[in-house]
Amino acid sequence: MRSPQATGTAPDQADRPLLAGGLLVATGLADVLSAYGMLRSGPFLVLRGGGLYPVDVTGWTWLHLAAGAAVALAGLAALTGRRGAATVAIGCAAPALAVDLLMLPYAPIRVVLVTALDAAAIRLLLRHRRATRRAD
Repeated sequence: MRSPQATGTAPDQADRPLLAGGLLVATGLADVLSAYGMLRSGPFLVLRGGGLYPVDVTGWTWLHLAAGAAVALAGLAALTGRRGAATVAIGCAAPALAVDLLMLPYAPIRVVLVTALDAAAIRLLLRHRRATRRAD
């Protein structure tokens, strides 16, 4: 395999779904582990006005767990490089990105990192789909 830096060319188009699939698997596993940790912990406490108020995010956490599992499985499908796998991966990653943004107040650093990686994976898959359509 050639190095892009050595030849001065862009990476092969076959490498895009591999990288995107790897990113989606990693972010999906991070979401699953994070959601599991939130399920095992108690409610968040919010200091507001004159006291502390518990905020239960269990429902959002279950949604987060399901979205993370779907993204991880879609990332594994994208690793196969099949034609429809990119569409499925994009279809799973876009709603998961929205669910991640809903959890922004509770885990801001993790959400920003996972959102950036999900967005990069979606961009890679879209560019791969566009390039394969032109080739056909």
